[in-house]
Amino acid sequence: MKVLNKINNKAKAGFSLVELLVVIAVIGILAAIAIPALSNVFESSSKAKAQRNAQNIASVYTAARAAGATTASLGVAGTVGTPAAAATAVTDALSGTTPVTGSGSFATTIFSLSKMDPLDVAAADDFLTWNDTNKTLGYDASQTGAVAAGGN
Repeated sequence: MKVLNKINNKAKAGFSLVELLVVIAVIGILAAIAIPALSNVFESSSKAKAQRNAQNIASVYTAARAAGATTASLGVAGTVGTPAAAATAVTDALSGTTPVTGSGSFATTIFSLSKMDPLDVAAADDFLTWNDTNKTLGYDASQTGAVAAGGN
């Protein structure tokens, strides 16, 4: 009889199938709520990163031009055409091995950007404006900035 009571006590010590199914259902509901919210956070952070990169590209370009850096040293000597082409040329020039310097009293000042992933530069293009006549690269926060997910 004692052996039978021990077996019955051990069988009652675990969780029932219904309890396990309820826990799995609750976890599923929480995941269904959390996943879209996290997706929005990641999209917002990607857009903020693209805006920050666009600001950096435009700021360094403008500072270098104001200090007397030539358009040739910044990679935009010829007709560039689009903000995307200008951003790529400028980031290649400013993150390359040849330093971009100013002129006159800024001749010893080196203008540079950190090396950027091509996807980051492409995302930043959405927030840049380019004037081929004046060779000016600007930042425009009012752009939509359709940043692809995963461009972190």
